[in-house]
Amino acid sequence: MKHYIIGIVAMALTATLHLGITHAQDRAAMSSLKNPNLNLPARIGQYRQIGEDIDPGDEVRRILETSSILMRHYVTPSGLPVLVTVVYAGQKRRSLHFPEVCLVGQGWEVERAYAAPVGMEFRAKRLVIFQGNRKEAILYWFKTGDTFTGSSFVNALLWGREQLRFGTPTSTMIKLSMPVTAAGIQGEDQAFAALDDLALRMAPFLRENIK
Repeated sequence: MKHYIIGIVAMALTATLHLGITHAQDRAAMSSLKNPNLNLPARIGQYRQIGEDIDPGDEVRRILETSSILMRHYVTPSGLPVLVTVVYAGQKRRSLHFPEVCLVGQGWEVERAYAAPVGMEFRAKRLVIFQGNRKEAILYWFKTGDTFTGSSFVNALLWGREQLRFGTPTSTMIKLSMPVTAAGIQGEDQAFAALDDLALRMAPFLRENIK
């Protein structure tokens, strides 16, 4: 009887230990999808955060295969709204979907798409999209290592080069968007001027915090 009880206790302890290890592995897997430094200050120059961070939802996290998604509203010095989205894909570069694909899937149409310099810092992709009477200006780019580029092809080359060097490259997509038809915005040029300015001010924080 004594040996029987000892056996039951041993089995229970083994099961508990296994469950604990499984939970620890699950937590580790989840934490590997998250970058604890994926954050931006509430104030970037004269741009300030308004409201709480936006929860992208489980479906978006599932599609992008990452939980490290930051979505936040800022306002420009003149009070114009900007939505900042940062998707940290880590070493899963395939998680970085083209914004055009997602936007078209949401019912938007692309009026114009082209690459252009952001100051003298880097080149980014510019989109002008519309849906009914709504129109938005979007600026997005990728980050691999400390390099920014608006070209997914260049980003893939950079990522592949680091892989060949036996490195552990990580990739991130940064997207800024502003409604062109919002009150106070005088056309696409003004919208992109504001997005460019914010992008340049964000650059040092992105390089320092996202690795």
